[in-house]
Amino acid sequence: MHGQQILGSGIILGTILVLSLVAAGVIQNRASAQGSGIGLLWTDVALLIVYAFAGMILWKQTFPSAITAAMVGAQIGLAVGAVQIANHLIEALVPTRPFVLIISPVLLALALLGTAGAAAWQRTGSLALAVISGVCCAMVATLITLCFAISFNMLFAARVDWQLREAFAASGMIDRAAFRVRNILEASSEILVRMPLLAICLALAGAVIQAWMSRESRRAIVLATRFLTPFVFAVGAAALWHANTIERAARPPFVLSGVLLTGVALSAAYPIGRPSMARRTGLGVLRTDRFLSRVMSIDAIRRFHSNSQARRRQNAT
Repeated sequence: MHGQQILGSGIILGTILVLSLVAAGVIQNRASAQGSGIGLLWTDVALLIVYAFAGMILWKQTFPSAITAAMVGAQIGLAVGAVQIANHLIEALVPTRPFVLIISPVLLALALLGTAGAAAWQRTGSLALAVISGVCCAMVATLITLCFAISFNMLFAARVDWQLREAFAASGMIDRAAFRVRNILEASSEILVRMPLLAICLALAGAVIQAWMSRESRRAIVLATRFLTPFVFAVGAAALWHANTIERAARPPFVLSGVLLTGVALSAAYPIGRPSMARRTGLGVLRTDRFLSRVMSIDAIRRFHSNSQARRRQNAT
């Protein structure tokens, strides 16, 4: 089985698993699908069908560059999914978290989405394929996150109900279990849409920055960009930190600006870090080659002397 078939089948199976978990939750708590819940349910089903259709397209893909981009995105998507799982566990086990612990998984996920686009462009040289890589990254990460989060919410219902106690009190619903399942439906519809859209933006940004810096790597403006990027990230992180300290109604401008600045800065992390890694790798390879050449020359000298001594002995006899 080829790589694209493994990826396509994985996305299809992940989609089926998420659908099964959602169906099991709704069947156990039918009140969750009443009122606005039925609309959320059908939205989730429609979005998951789109995911499965995308998996079928990947299964039948034969274009080598598209397969390469999809595989790059899928591999990074596994890392994003692991980050999301860790974030979900931290959120469940540590209700009161410092701001650093709240924002760090989000920033890491943003950096990985940008890396998917930059790495795909580096291998294919196409912005469109870089976007495809980002979408594949988001799809894999989203399915992993939903499978884990829904399973966790079903297995540890009491802990989840305690976490949602304030939202449940404000909802006006009577059944806690039905509210928990409706919350799953709402969160699923949001992540199924937002992750691919976010991945498209960040992957495109990472690919554009990678293309620009690779073609203009010797110009002063590129060097200045490498020094200014940490400051842009710091300003974005400060905006997010400020948004966490003010009232919810006043947060949107600071959240949007913070996500934009940190997203662009993190999208440039791979293009900026790649040349220095290549230089260090090249220096290590050069040193290794020198060492090996010295060892080989010493061995050659030893073989020459041993052969000369053998010839002298033969001539003497």
